[in-house]
Amino acid sequence: MRPRPPASSTRAREHLAILAGALAAGACGALFDQVTGTISPEYFLDGKGLAASSLPFRLAVAWTGFRGGLPLGALVTGVGLLRAARSDRFSWRSWLVRIMAALAAALALCPAAMAALDPFGVREASLGAWPRGTATRYLVCCGIHAGVYLGVLVGVLLEGRSAPAASVDPSTDSSAKRRGHQHDGVA
Repeated sequence: MRPRPPASSTRAREHLAILAGALAAGACGALFDQVTGTISPEYFLDGKGLAASSLPFRLAVAWTGFRGGLPLGALVTGVGLLRAARSDRFSWRSWLVRIMAALAAALALCPAAMAALDPFGVREASLGAWPRGTATRYLVCCGIHAGVYLGVLVGVLLEGRSAPAASVDPSTDSSAKRRGHQHDGVA
């Protein structure tokens, strides 16, 4: 039996893991927003208010994406740590793959739904102010961003519950038998 690390050491590693997860997602958010800033600069300039920013456009977009990614990374890492502590069967790889699958589904659905439904009346509100097609790109960009948050949230909620405990018959469980013998003084 391996000795357990002191609780303070474990807690510090968990805090560092959450920080690392947040920073990694922040970096992804900064890169992601460079792509979406290309799709619709208006989404950031008008929708996010970056027209008033003193920073150059690309830097302001990156900073916005970085800040948006931080809580997502902390959420995914924090819930993953909770799940790992509760189940020996937890796998970071399968956890992240399932979140990515939910993210991909949301990224496929949300932009299409946003552009098709225009729930905020962007096309009508932008008549005469934006060139033709700009409102659709704005809506697609809005849907992409909504899809990221929705996909991560759905992925965490679907896989954020603890894994069901396996039903084991103690009479057939060899590890339970060994533990029982150890308590009896038999090795």
